[in-house]
Amino acid sequence: MKLLVLQSMWAMENILPDGTTLPMPEAIQRIADHGFDGITDHMIERRKVQAIMSELKPLGLTMEGQCFPTSIDALKPTIELAAEFGCHHVTIQPDVRTRNLREAMRIIEGWQKLAEQIDVPVLIETHRYRLTNDLLFTLEILDAMPNLQLLGDLSHYVAGHEIPLDEGAAVEIAQLQRIMRNCQAYHGRIADREHVQIPISFAQHQPWVEAFQSLWHYGFTDWKHRHQQGDTLSFTCELGTRPYAITGHNGLDITDRWQESLQLKALAEKIWANV
Repeated sequence: MKLLVLQSMWAMENILPDGTTLPMPEAIQRIADHGFDGITDHMIERRKVQAIMSELKPLGLTMEGQCFPTSIDALKPTIELAAEFGCHHVTIQPDVRTRNLREAMRIIEGWQKLAEQIDVPVLIETHRYRLTNDLLFTLEILDAMPNLQLLGDLSHYVAGHEIPLDEGAAVEIAQLQRIMRNCQAYHGRIADREHVQIPISFAQHQPWVEAFQSLWHYGFTDWKHRHQQGDTLSFTCELGTRPYAITGHNGLDITDRWQESLQLKALAEKIWANV
């Protein structure tokens, strides 16, 4: 088994000290030079995917393909691109909002049927302002679809539900653990009760860093129990640009987000080594 640590291309936006963005080839080379195993980026437009793949493959890097379908059929272009170019897995941010469990299941089952056409895992991401926006509704979906494959971005639930991880929050931690028992991959970002992304290098945020480290340790351990030799778990460092990143009066990040991405990478690798 192996942990693959990916870097989000969205997290590479505005990454330079003056707030500008590296050109795509240079960004990917930097990612490779610092030991990442691949990237996370949109898998929607063929021209863009082809250009990215031409940079990744010579470097031996893999890709997580993101998409944002608003209907069952809207997933088809991504399925076709995944079949053509390959990727580690496809991640659906389900851009559908319904409170009806039956309707939610109909849409997910439609996506699952399309996913049968490719030999690539297709995962549903836990994300705010998406079908999985609400932690409790997502738990209802899992009760009805216990084998649903998820990608866990726990920061959205911590911020969205104002979960006081720094105070224990035993009930909510158990709910997050239920989510993680269906997770096949993770997006890494550390939140607190009021912010979806906090600077992980600040001393006052260390209780939150430790809380997420504990959650991911549980998730990595559970994943290992469910998988076999040769399987790979991906963890994407996804420290997004503004408005996720906290900025100062000049509109620039208040911390070095690239260095924090490297810290997050090291944290994930440390957790994996200790599982």
